[in-house]
Amino acid sequence: MRGINAKNGIEESFVDADQHKPANSIVIQAGYSAPYLYLLDEDIQRRLTKVKTYSQKKLTAVSRAIFDGHGQGRRDDFRPWIRIRRNFSSPVSNQVFESVGIHKRNHHFLSYLEYHTALQIAYLGAEELRECLPMWPYPHPHPDQEFDNDSQRPPDTICGLMEIAKNAGIDHGCFVGTKVPYIGTIDMLAAVKSGDTRHLVGVSCKPAEIILQSERAKERIELDRRYCQAIGAHHFLENGTGFNQMLLQQLIWLRPLTSEIRSHGGSTRLQEFSAAFEAFAAERPICDAALAAGRVCQMDRSEAFLNWRLGIWLHLIDIDLTRRIQMTKPIRRGRNGVLAKLRTRYLGGNHV
Repeated sequence: MRGINAKNGIEESFVDADQHKPANSIVIQAGYSAPYLYLLDEDIQRRLTKVKTYSQKKLTAVSRAIFDGHGQGRRDDFRPWIRIRRNFSSPVSNQVFESVGIHKRNHHFLSYLEYHTALQIAYLGAEELRECLPMWPYPHPHPDQEFDNDSQRPPDTICGLMEIAKNAGIDHGCFVGTKVPYIGTIDMLAAVKSGDTRHLVGVSCKPAEIILQSERAKERIELDRRYCQAIGAHHFLENGTGFNQMLLQQLIWLRPLTSEIRSHGGSTRLQEFSAAFEAFAAERPICDAALAAGRVCQMDRSEAFLNWRLGIWLHLIDIDLTRRIQMTKPIRRGRNGVLAKLRTRYLGGNHV
């Protein structure tokens, strides 16, 4: 067995109990970065004579992170509990520090699975997305408490994850070598508007390989589910099965800046452009229709195609993003079918 890799801080001695396969190999093959090695941590502890323990210095760092606001805040000001840092990097890991058009800040996605999930939820119409949200061990304010300081409604308090784990018959766990409860997190919590209803959606992004290799991974997913139940959120386990790769490629291509959405999203100008484009697209190729709609709205080429991207992203233009967009050919419709499948996947059941 080997010890700590000085280059990236990864514990390389982790070995799975059932398959005797290095846990870091499982995670790397799934496209995950270093923090996910510790998903299997508690399984591995039972089989190692020497375990990595948390020093007082490391526990002080945890306290400092809480004091500094990590895992707290709302909307643009949220700070995830786990952030992408240099010592999490690896030549074979996939980390993504990107915006998905919801907030001004970039998100810390620890895998492409998380990033691709967030892209689809953003396109679906998410108003807020918090990645790596702590499920605090002790009673704490409801994670969807009112953000407005002028609100007169007192924040709801929910039980901590320790109580949820106890009721589930699952060991909550502590920082290794201590009696301090660890800080459990859910990969993302999103607020999605569907019709006139605002839905909370908690997502556990875990590749099937990790789930199969670790009983602790299954327990943590169950804790995620029960935590979502406690806060009134729909829970979904995302392993990437069934992702439409063409949809993902085109969402990455079309994804607007948050500033573009906020400055143009509700404008009459965008509405007029989208309506004109829809009319021209009935008989012209996509590129010609966009340019013609731009002329009608007195837009130059750059502004016309910006509004075209925004119109698609905000569902004002009917186009099937699961089929390759060919600008010199007629548009292919099917927006509502794509959105319906995403709503069913992430909101649970059929939603208008």
